[in-house]
Amino acid sequence: MKKFINLYTILGCSFLFLFLVLMLLLNVDKAVIAESGQAVGLSHINNLVSYSYKDNIDTMTDLLMYVTFTVVIFEVCLGIYQLIKRKSLFKVDIEIIIFGASLVLIIACWLLFDHVIKINIRPTHEEKGSFPSTHVLLTTFLALASHAFICFKYKNNFAKYGSLSLAVIIIAIVLFGRVASGMHYITDVIGGLFLGLAFYFATFGIIKVFKVEEE
Repeated sequence: MKKFINLYTILGCSFLFLFLVLMLLLNVDKAVIAESGQAVGLSHINNLVSYSYKDNIDTMTDLLMYVTFTVVIFEVCLGIYQLIKRKSLFKVDIEIIIFGASLVLIIACWLLFDHVIKINIRPTHEEKGSFPSTHVLLTTFLALASHAFICFKYKNNFAKYGSLSLAVIIIAIVLFGRVASGMHYITDVIGGLFLGLAFYFATFGIIKVFKVEEE
């Protein structure tokens, strides 16, 4: 179990490091992307595809992201129920509290990159930050969080590998869909993936530490 906890910590730090490196690299190879008319870092990578807006793909990625919100709704409702029943925030399950704290940090990241530090502007010319992709960040974190919570409850291989496979499929569709819809550059979705994985491994690494202490 301790090795598992260390692995989560290492992976969380590794993906956060990759995200920070990608942020630095976005100042390299800056050039105008044809469809957007904007100067974007790592332009040779970002120019591998065209960025024409496709409403149907954009809507599909929206819906898939909203599907992953079910885990948020469930955990919030469960947390409120436990708070009312146990009459103390400190008696609410620790995984719910840590999960909620991570969501607050993710919202802070979204506000920071969407409204304060706009590294890229979206190809669609919306005056919103494009890096990292919030859709990919949230979908990655929440889809994998759903898998983790299912594994906590059901101790069998079907639940474990079935939920993980579904999470990976949803993440992959949203990741490629955000580029195909023309809403994000390639580096935006990679950044969203790295940051989502960093939050996931950090969050559930901490949860596992507390669960080991409880045991």
